[in-house]
Amino acid sequence: MPSFPIRTAGLFPGLVLMAAAMAGPRCGSAQMTVAPVVQIDPSKLPDIEGIHLGMSVEQASAIMKSLFPAGSHTLTVTAAKFMRTSDKPWLSSMTGMLATGCTGCGDQLDIRFSLPPNPQQVVAMHRGMVLGPSQQPLTETVVASLRQKYGKETLQTTDPPSSSLTWLFNEQGQLQPPTTPRFLPGCAGVVLDPSAGGTSLAGASAMGAVLPTAPVTPSVIATIMRDPCRSNVYVRADLGATGPGFSLMHLVNIYVSENDLDTRDVIAAQQYLDGVGAAEKQRELKNAQQQAAPTL
Repeated sequence: MPSFPIRTAGLFPGLVLMAAAMAGPRCGSAQMTVAPVVQIDPSKLPDIEGIHLGMSVEQASAIMKSLFPAGSHTLTVTAAKFMRTSDKPWLSSMTGMLATGCTGCGDQLDIRFSLPPNPQQVVAMHRGMVLGPSQQPLTETVVASLRQKYGKETLQTTDPPSSSLTWLFNEQGQLQPPTTPRFLPGCAGVVLDPSAGGTSLAGASAMGAVLPTAPVTPSVIATIMRDPCRSNVYVRADLGATGPGFSLMHLVNIYVSENDLDTRDVIAAQQYLDGVGAAEKQRELKNAQQQAAPTL
């Protein structure tokens, strides 16, 4: 079965990732000072299979376990940890996949959680489906179902056999017009994603290729906010049709992301790491001064 990874951008060198079988979510330690957050109501934001953007790790995990029971499905998690800190690992993503009982088809759901120290929430999801010959609904039925779920699309593009529908929302769950500044369909599902590697927090940037400069300063924040993918709430459905007149649906990929939330939490995470790096430098300076002091 093909893989359906969430589209991600960015690099977080101060992290290490650990993939594991399904286990209970693990949160960061109390040492993490929670930065100010913007309160959102997940029930007003888009969902996939009942998992809404903005949901907590505990809420989303419970739904994923019910959607992907053991036996016919697999459910895995990826945990991440801030390097060179005493913080415990925290859950960064979950992937559920249909394992058996389907010939020539596939079904997978990926969910991505925001970064601590802010409370972790669902920040992006991707649903990927390959529909077998006996399961292919009418294309018009799928489009109608998507419109019933998310409303009238902000933008539709068609290039048979492929088509794409994009919805733009604000953080209150209200549909936005296509004239909204910073609207870019390709931003759906694009979040700053932690990746493995890195040896030092000193000078590490949460923004990676997007923002090569650390620590986070007002000018750095201004730079990242020029990227249109750093704001708004997106849904995009990429569809692949087949059959006579492309009347049957064969491929469905749905991407959703809360890019405002993701951006706030990544900035807060880097500010936290900036503080850790500064404290580490102070300890090293103090140790050096103590070692250099003569014995009296």
